[in-house]
Amino acid sequence: MNRIAGYFPELCLVLVSTMLTSCLKKGLPEYPEWDGTNIDNVYVEYRYNGPEQFGGQPIVVIKKLDVVKTVDEPNSTLKLTITVPAASGSFNAAERAKVLQNNLWLYMDISTAATIKPVAGSSKLGDPTNLTVPQQYEVTAANGSKKTWTIVVTAFNKP
Repeated sequence: MNRIAGYFPELCLVLVSTMLTSCLKKGLPEYPEWDGTNIDNVYVEYRYNGPEQFGGQPIVVIKKLDVVKTVDEPNSTLKLTITVPAASGSFNAAERAKVLQNNLWLYMDISTAATIKPVAGSSKLGDPTNLTVPQQYEVTAANGSKKTWTIVVTAFNKP
């Protein structure tokens, strides 16, 4: 054991120098950076405390709502028709009645290597969102180009 401990500084030096050595070969082709600034899909869900518990706390249940998206490309607008599905399981009639347009969650698919952020006072993704008012999100492509999209709910159906 003492014999190995005596070589510890040298072993560390070899390990660090190996980690810092690049294995990439020079002369690889240059590829353009992604320039996509699209929002490809929008998903809407309702969240509620379910009947089951874990550690004394209710488990949050996520109910996906049906979304039909229409893209108005010239105006950078996504028009959504949202339909609340029928009651089933723990998503019973009483829970379904609580689904309101001003307390829903959004998440989206965006272009490859892009980022998205809320603008103009819109809700952060992952927070409850008031979809009674338009929401705006700026998508930044990998190459730095930006596009601001407006999300508008044109119909909220609860048949």
